[in-house]
Amino acid sequence: MGGGTRVGLLCGYLDPTRDGVADYTRRLAVHLRRTGLEPLVLTTHEWARAAGEGAVGVTKRWDIPGVEAAARALRRLDLDVVHVQFAPSVFGASRAVGLLPLFMPSRIPLIVTLHEYGVWSPPGSGDGGRSTLWSVAERRGYADRETLLLTTRAARLLVPSPEHLDVLRARFPRRTPAALEVPIGLNVELTTGDRATARADVRHQLGAPPGASLVAFFGFLHAEKALDHLIAAVAALRAERPEVQLLLIGGAESHSVPSAAAHSLRRELEQVCAAQGVRNQVHFTGYLPDAEVSRLLQAVDVAAFPFHSGVTRKSSSLLAALAAGVPVVATAPPGEVHGPTEAGAVLRVPPRDIAALTDALRRVLSDRALADRLTSAGLAQAAKHSWDAISAAHAEVYAGALSSCRGDRAWTRAAEPSMVGSSTAAEGDADVIA
Repeated sequence: MGGGTRVGLLCGYLDPTRDGVADYTRRLAVHLRRTGLEPLVLTTHEWARAAGEGAVGVTKRWDIPGVEAAARALRRLDLDVVHVQFAPSVFGASRAVGLLPLFMPSRIPLIVTLHEYGVWSPPGSGDGGRSTLWSVAERRGYADRETLLLTTRAARLLVPSPEHLDVLRARFPRRTPAALEVPIGLNVELTTGDRATARADVRHQLGAPPGASLVAFFGFLHAEKALDHLIAAVAALRAERPEVQLLLIGGAESHSVPSAAAHSLRRELEQVCAAQGVRNQVHFTGYLPDAEVSRLLQAVDVAAFPFHSGVTRKSSSLLAALAAGVPVVATAPPGEVHGPTEAGAVLRVPPRDIAALTDALRRVLSDRALADRLTSAGLAQAAKHSWDAISAAHAEVYAGALSSCRGDRAWTRAAEPSMVGSSTAAEGDADVIA
């Protein structure tokens, strides 16, 4: 696709410090620009003013009148492609953005990335009658309970993990919308430095001995991430490693966890620390700049992600730990493993199992060969998620959508990126960037 193509990246509330999708959108724009495209980040007027150059305000809010106003603004911007970055949190938990296709001209292809999908329901959607009606609408391809018309009318769907594809297949069994799996990129700009110096400096700052074991979590603090279990596991490790320390890298407040809930969560975790006798061994860092996150990751011995529902490939925080060369322990989806198991470049453990989590951390800290294997596998996995590959894949998707929209019959799926495997939408499969 030639230079000068104008791509509107629609992100409801562009608050990268409190929302991972907003941060992803901001980074994607930077890398798309390097491919010769002209990306514009589209958000509310308020967040556009805060972001400055490269962001354009298109509405005040994301209710139905706000979405209609946004569509009018999009038409005036002379965009070639509109790319919606969908997650409930980034649109204030409003589904109104799902009506955007009603207000957009067919000449502008609509691309949709389903960052979060199958994990959120609007108020009242659990009602049996409503659920049945939604299932009927989905089977017939009319609309989707989470995204309304975005999923069914998109020129192309992108997903960050195969779990999203499972939801698409279940909801649209007759003809699953064609989708392309594009991996998430790093959510921090990792810097290289002297790892030995970082290890010594961080332990000194923590008041820990030079050889103290450091365990880390990185990301937004959230109740579903089971950090109370991680605190309990680190407390259990003190029986044999009394100087072990835990770093909880990241803040609690986000668009899915408002201020009051964030403060409550922080207090609850501090109470867990006190009850487990590790008040002085657990360190809450709050939000940190990329360079400091990178330095801390270089200093730790193992990173842990004990989420209740398991950790998927769409976790950019897990990816950051892998790319930083940190061996990782992470939960698998429920029922997938029954004890610590090496899989997918990490040591997987069952969720909600503190004993298994403790055992996995113990193994990584005591078995140098295991830690080295996980580090090597993690670095190789992270290399597949480079922003260069991600932005190039996006450029090809935009080119294909534009060609199809203009009726260019010379364009075929074989013209899509060579790294992308082909499949048919009727079979319910997806293309995947590996």
